[in-house]
Amino acid sequence: MIRISIIGLGLIGASLGMALRNADPAESPLGPLEVVGFDRDARVVQAARGRLAIDRGASSLAEAVRDAQMVVVATPVLAVREVFAQLGSLLPAGVVVTDVASTKTEVNRWAATLLPAGVDYVGGHPMAGKERAGVEAADPALFNGAIYCLTASPHINHNAVEAVEALARTVGAKPYYIDPEEHDAFVAGISHLPMLLSVGLVEVTGRSPAWKEMAPLAATGFRDVSRLASGDPEMHRDICLTNAQGIARWLNEMAGFLLEVRDRIEAGDAAAVEDLLRRAKAQRDTWLESRPHLRPGEEAFLQQPEVQRPNLFTFRRPNRRE
Repeated sequence: MIRISIIGLGLIGASLGMALRNADPAESPLGPLEVVGFDRDARVVQAARGRLAIDRGASSLAEAVRDAQMVVVATPVLAVREVFAQLGSLLPAGVVVTDVASTKTEVNRWAATLLPAGVDYVGGHPMAGKERAGVEAADPALFNGAIYCLTASPHINHNAVEAVEALARTVGAKPYYIDPEEHDAFVAGISHLPMLLSVGLVEVTGRSPAWKEMAPLAATGFRDVSRLASGDPEMHRDICLTNAQGIARWLNEMAGFLLEVRDRIEAGDAAAVEDLLRRAKAQRDTWLESRPHLRPGEEAFLQQPEVQRPNLFTFRRPNRRE
């Protein structure tokens, strides 16, 4: 039986635990599992146990990772560094460490400098979430069909990479290998920029002296665009601080676009405004028709006859570090 320890039992960590525990051992490439959970808040550990997200709760980080074959760090991004530093003297040799942080460049650097020799690190980021945070919002189906980004050094043990890929497949996600810097540049535009635009909409309208009169008129459009502003502030803060360059680039692009649109509207340029709206509609419609979360080349692959995949890896039983 493989023991997986999840450090941090918020939305993603608890959802991951639920999905792992719901997986059929006969079909999962990981086989039979035991999920151990730890959170700095003991009440969260109890809640996760009550929601069947973990088999057993731990009262300390040392207890959580004892005899683990895989450790998943599911804390806010800046807390990952602290956890890595604490794990250095606690991890058994041969253990695989991964994470679910929304940025990868800084986290990969922390892993390289803080995790000990004999421990393999493979970065992870499931492209899934909700506007609600916490263990109460956990959902075992959260990762179904979602892209699961994986960042791995070419020097990492192949078994470790296969183990984290198997984790992603077990929870219903699609592994997607990507360079850490490329990952951060891409998600800055398609994930972090939308979050800040959502925050901006709420902030700008909320500052208006007329907000109390406007609020009853706000309907589905405002609700849908502002949804991401209800996300976890601590998590979003850490994303901004660990992907500043990528986010700043997209914010500059958006600021220029908004000024351009403002000028066209003020000038009464109906043709230019309509052309912009038509282009945006066509681009979004094309994206939706392309079946979001379908990876490049995957459609042709899915049309091939299904082949039973073998279990590609076997965990080494870790030895306790002296």
